[in-house]
Amino acid sequence: MMHSWLRLKGYRTLSPDIEEGICQVLAHMWIESEIMGGSGINATSTSSSSSSSTSSKKGGRSQFERKLGDFFKHQIESDTSVAYGDGFRAGNQAVLQYGLKRTLEHIRLTGTLPF
Repeated sequence: MMHSWLRLKGYRTLSPDIEEGICQVLAHMWIESEIMGGSGINATSTSSSSSSSTSSKKGGRSQFERKLGDFFKHQIESDTSVAYGDGFRAGNQAVLQYGLKRTLEHIRLTGTLPF
């Protein structure tokens, strides 16, 4: 979905490491907030604790969903490809340092990550 968002917001053609990297950053953030956050779509915290072992939109995630989330996060974090893996690590570092909004603004203006 991030690819579509980039196009709809008028981002120019980006190099694969920038585009795939920032898309992987958003995927990783989504997994962290929605799957690992413990309370689904209404999550207000990224705490890994949950009062429920069943899955629902308002309740906690099942153990299976949490393990699946861990697996996908690990896949993103440990990818060895230049576009997806290195792109994620560089994009994630930029977001951690400058925030998502500033990072996206910089990408839109320059086609590169802020450093």
